[in-house]
Amino acid sequence: MDNLKKIFVKYEEIIMYIIMGVCTTLVYYIARFGSRILMGDISNGAMIATAIAQVVAITFAFITNKKYVFKSKTNTVGAFFKEAAIFYAGRGVAFLLDMLITFIFVETFADFFIELLNLEKINYNSGLLTNKLMSKLMGNPKKMNEFIWSMLSQVMILIINYIFSKLVVFRKPKEKAVQEK
Repeated sequence: MDNLKKIFVKYEEIIMYIIMGVCTTLVYYIARFGSRILMGDISNGAMIATAIAQVVAITFAFITNKKYVFKSKTNTVGAFFKEAAIFYAGRGVAFLLDMLITFIFVETFADFFIELLNLEKINYNSGLLTNKLMSKLMGNPKKMNEFIWSMLSQVMILIINYIFSKLVVFRKPKEKAVQEK
């Protein structure tokens, strides 16, 4: 048990980032596909759902990263808003990446990727895909394509966001002093 505790203490920040990243991804998916289900098959629905999900997930990520991952202790309102502004600006890059991936792979060239990935050959009436929720998320080739690309997008974003948060947004004072020299 002591070894586990030592490992956790040594890698606490990364472990907490992964845990909070998983939670943020769940929030993202609930917001994205929940709004997608509510909107139905409206034109550009995936783009709108992606935007909604990003705003909700970025806000959730800021709170959890600040408090649980990087344990940032801003002591003034100005410092808090500066940290938030830098965080949101950095996440804006991730937002644009997610929107670009959605536009290219889901909205514009979905048919090409559905054919390339043989998504039309999947039996959507068997196994896990018969579950009501799974059917709404991945119940046909277009939905499956959107799900796949949103997963890949989130993995890329998770990595990019950790690096940006660690090196820019939530740097510890000692790290800031070293980088400013």
